Amino acid sequence: MKYHIHNMFKGGLLAIAATALVTACSDDHFDVVAQGQADQTLWENIKADKNLSQFQDLLSRITVMKSENDKAATLKYSDLLNSSQSFTVVAPLDGTFDYQAWSDTIDKANDLLAKPDNEREGRRLMNVASAQFAMNHIARFNFNLEEEQRVHLMNGKNVQSLPGSFNGVALNNGGRIIGSNGVLYTLQGINPFAYNIYDYLSADPEITAVNAYIKDPAVESETFSEGLSTPGAMNENGDMVYIDSVFVRTNLLLDQIGISLDDEDSCYVAVIPDNNAWTEALEKVKAIMNYAPTYSYGWDGSTFTYSTARGSALKVNADSLAEAKAKEAIITNMFFQPYRMGLESKKTQEILDHMLKADSLISSKNVIFYNPAAKEDAPDSNPNPMFQNAVTVDASNGYILKLPNYSIDPAYSWVSKFSFQPIISYMTARSSGCTSSTGSTITLTNDNYNYYREKVDEEGNAIPGEMTGVEGDVLNNMYQRFEIANMAEAMEIDFRLNNVYSADYCIKMTLVPSNINYDIVNEDQQADFYENLCFSAEIIYDSDKSCGKVTYAYKKDGEKDDSNKKDAIIIDPMTGVTTLTLFPKFHFDKCYVDVPCPTGDTFPRLRITVPRGGGRNKIVYASLNIVEISCEPYRAE
Repeated sequence: MKYHIHNMFKGGLLAIAATALVTACSDDHFDVVAQGQADQTLWENIKADKNLSQFQDLLSRITVMKSENDKAATLKYSDLLNSSQSFTVVAPLDGTFDYQAWSDTIDKANDLLAKPDNEREGRRLMNVASAQFAMNHIARFNFNLEEEQRVHLMNGKNVQSLPGSFNGVALNNGGRIIGSNGVLYTLQGINPFAYNIYDYLSADPEITAVNAYIKDPAVESETFSEGLSTPGAMNENGDMVYIDSVFVRTNLLLDQIGISLDDEDSCYVAVIPDNNAWTEALEKVKAIMNYAPTYSYGWDGSTFTYSTARGSALKVNADSLAEAKAKEAIITNMFFQPYRMGLESKKTQEILDHMLKADSLISSKNVIFYNPAAKEDAPDSNPNPMFQNAVTVDASNGYILKLPNYSIDPAYSWVSKFSFQPIISYMTARSSGCTSSTGSTITLTNDNYNYYREKVDEEGNAIPGEMTGVEGDVLNNMYQRFEIANMAEAMEIDFRLNNVYSADYCIKMTLVPSNINYDIVNEDQQADFYENLCFSAEIIYDSDKSCGKVTYAYKKDGEKDDSNKKDAIIIDPMTGVTTLTLFPKFHFDKCYVDVPCPTGDTFPRLRITVPRGGGRNKIVYASLNIVEISCEPYRAE
């Protein structure tokens, strides 16, 4: 979604449609003229009514604003209602609403607007008064509120009008007052403002940090759309005056995840940290986005080198990058949609219950948030600790869960598991000493698969309690076989570890023995087969720095270990599909996620090395049969 239509200032397309489709909405006049001065403007009629002095005072002080980023706004609502444009006004009578609270808000806004360092907060408060009070009592065009109908207000809200009441508030007896530019009704109270999530961002002083970031002019902008607006007539200067001016809002953050927080027909759950929790969130997320000052870029798979390495490596502003990426990650993953939870897209208590107890939640940006308290046998029984002490706010288009603290563990959210099969040649960054640079893809079929099964005698009868074949399931019945080219030289294979955070990972590798495949170890060889392999695993950074080297070796019972590695981890020979935990808890010192690579990719590598020599057995296969390599976030018990 690139944009949406925002009709805050000048009415909107829905209002135009209403004039054509609703018979109760007329073309700037009513057949029956009620009390009041028809030759006076709405503003003049408001001023003349002694019971509307409070309403009059507020409107004379509130600036007409398109948004809180509208720095050029100077027009007051007293000026707007004194113009030739047509409106319907529903004015609360004196003493029926909290006049002082709104007056104080306007005073505070004007005070802040006079101070350059606080101007932004001043605009926010003035926009609150504009959108939630003034526009909440004004509609474009003339509506007959004595008939049942839906009224589209200037702030974009749609409310129900019934004979004798407006949005549940009693209309004052005495009918309507007709002016030269519209109609005035009086109410026995304030029209209740229905916050949508977008509105609420501006209204709550406890979430100003999030609001400021989402509505920063560098992120959000509004432009006038001549094509979507309704022209009126030329003024004395020859400039077009529009009856209905439509502004198009673009928000770089929200548009990239395809959500419209002011869409009244949508349903979202917004998980918003308050100002204190925002600071806590930034520290947590920045910790997994520890960018380095330099990276080697532009991996060349043909030469197995970076085009910009070491001294020529491009530099990044690590602190600024971490700050920007952390803010973006938090903001774009605050929003959740019911359809991603398998729920109907409508406001129900079911949505909140699911949010609080689900074993996992998928944000609008497709990041999965896991519930660390969920039990495997009862995933919906324990509330997610990320919502501890959260305050629930009801919005017109969903719910807000306001977090007083940020207890979200990145290991249960951004740091997610990724795995790959080496059969995807792209994942093999480099190799040496192999018969094939990217290995050979082996597909197990009915003809070559030595699958796990009951052992049978010469007559084909099952032998009770005895099994044969290779135990375990092979992912997709495929694996990649890397064979050493020369027993006098070591074999090295580097695998790409793309998009890792500066966090703790558990790194695993799944292997199968060569005798799983009759094409490699035929039936006659199976009984004598023993694969004595040793290999080492280490992490290689883009700087070619090696970290965390560990060596593994297989040893046949009763035989001397021939790994030639003093510190090797000795493991029994494989009889089935085997997953080895290479690194139970490996910490990456720097983040490789969304590094701004101008010349290509950058990543650390998992290097697997098979030393020269092979082994001393009846049948020697110096090879690695790799099914899968996985990196998953380390999560403490």
